[in-house]
Amino acid sequence: MPGTTKREAQATGMLWLLSRHGGRARASLGVPGVGHADACEIEAMLDAVGAGARELALRLSLRLNPLVKRCVPPRAIEAAPVQRAARLRFADGTSVVVKSLVPGDVGVLALAIRRGSVKPAACMTEADGSTRLVFTGLAGHRQLSLRVVGLDQPD
Repeated sequence: MPGTTKREAQATGMLWLLSRHGGRARASLGVPGVGHADACEIEAMLDAVGAGARELALRLSLRLNPLVKRCVPPRAIEAAPVQRAARLRFADGTSVVVKSLVPGDVGVLALAIRRGSVKPAACMTEADGSTRLVFTGLAGHRQLSLRVVGLDQPD
């Protein structure tokens, strides 16, 4: 919101943080410097962002499910342009940006890809709107799950 003071910006940030927890009545939080009209506007913006995230997750699932059905193996994993993420390339040329749900899982997947035994087992959209890819064929692990951030283009 242009023309806001530092205090109003902090209050808006606090309102956003509080709005993400538990479905409380956002407009009645009593954050200083934020009126009812502003709180309603912020709530509408947050709802729009949430709807966009759900739409993205559905599109990712539609794009990745054929890979799972055809058992297209991942061929390479490398650094991505996003911090704490990796670029995962499949044999058919599809490239996605992924993040670990468990620290170290990207490294485990990289070793398994090098051995050539990994296959995608499932692609699912979670209740929170995120998309997960599940892999099988890992030595010592039954399954490994990565969160898909989005599609990517190889460099």
